[in-house]
Amino acid sequence: MFYLKNSNFWIFGLFFFFYFFIMGAYFPFFPIWLHDINHIDKSDTGIIFASISFFSLVFQPVFGLLSDKLGLKKHLLWLITLLLVLFAPFFIYLFGPLLKTNVYLAAIAGGIYLGFIYNGGAPAIEAYIEKVSRYSGFEFGRARLFGCIGWAICASIAGIMFTINNQFVFWLGSGCAVILAILLFCARPAVPATNRVIDSLGANHSLFNIRLAFELFRKPKLWYLSLYVVGVSCTYDIFDQQFATFFTGFFSSAQQGTRVFGYVTTGGELLNAFIMFFAPTIVNRIGGKNALLIAGAIMSVRILGSAYATQAWEVVLLKCLHMFEVPMLIVGCFKYITTQFEVRFSATVYLVCFCFFKQLAMIFMSVLAGKMYDSIGFHGAYLVLGLIALLFTLLSLFTLSAPPRPLKY
Repeated sequence: MFYLKNSNFWIFGLFFFFYFFIMGAYFPFFPIWLHDINHIDKSDTGIIFASISFFSLVFQPVFGLLSDKLGLKKHLLWLITLLLVLFAPFFIYLFGPLLKTNVYLAAIAGGIYLGFIYNGGAPAIEAYIEKVSRYSGFEFGRARLFGCIGWAICASIAGIMFTINNQFVFWLGSGCAVILAILLFCARPAVPATNRVIDSLGANHSLFNIRLAFELFRKPKLWYLSLYVVGVSCTYDIFDQQFATFFTGFFSSAQQGTRVFGYVTTGGELLNAFIMFFAPTIVNRIGGKNALLIAGAIMSVRILGSAYATQAWEVVLLKCLHMFEVPMLIVGCFKYITTQFEVRFSATVYLVCFCFFKQLAMIFMSVLAGKMYDSIGFHGAYLVLGLIALLFTLLSLFTLSAPPRPLKY
């Protein structure tokens, strides 16, 4: 009943829904759009992904510092939302034509735009709503499940629309961005009255300080967390970048493969949303470290399994493992950060560790993976990536910190 009366839960849950709906129109089908529509080979696709990672690298630490500095102010979310309204014009009138004339200029333009609204914007939005959830008294994971549902619904719709006219998908994204703007206008995230009184008395002044934020880099915990992110989460994202192209190769035609990929993504994301609802309870019980290790194990199994997959049903089954990995990784990472670091730096740690260092590694790994796909094929490349993810998951068993024990009186 509490959730039914909590306006922030519903507004930001719907914000997640439509934001990830737009992301569902882009991310799963982006490699197919590059390869089948614009005839970009795997090596050039790797360069485009590397450019997106590079510009994400520029934006993410800035967004992290801004998020903690701005607190509950909506300035950054407004900027991301307004750029999302230009989703269709960007892809149809700028990015697409550039790909046909100069792939390097296209990589720069795509890197700036997509690095801002997605690779930089998504974690900034998640960090912001996580802050709102703490002030408003709802579980972040239960708001985030709306995003899984949005992605799931869009995946099927986009899979069908993409085979009819791919431009419909982009206009659908711009339309949803207008709804995001309306939701953001209606949102009234505010510090509770009790907190305001405490703040006015000076009893709760652990204010954000850039100098103290940089002190985080002297903590071994931050570097150990970054090691997990680069070795496991980054490797998994590299694997997932061109997985749609790998997936469609198991079907008689690219159109059939694209539609099936959309349906499988929908089913997986709906199950993802179901698990996300229970993820906060599970993670609160097992702790952030164990949640991250479980996520790492699932990612390793999916990558290594794909290296040996020879039938369509095998890749479908492996794709569905994604529904278990996402809730453990997302909820686990915030749980780990808020128990191992000061809460006032949560956005900074999240955007630096889980985003900045990941994108830094992806700049090089995207290009390397693209060359591996062309030289040794998907199966050989996935075997290498899977072994890397497994190795770093095992290493994190010893480097990540267990949750602090409660004091006994």
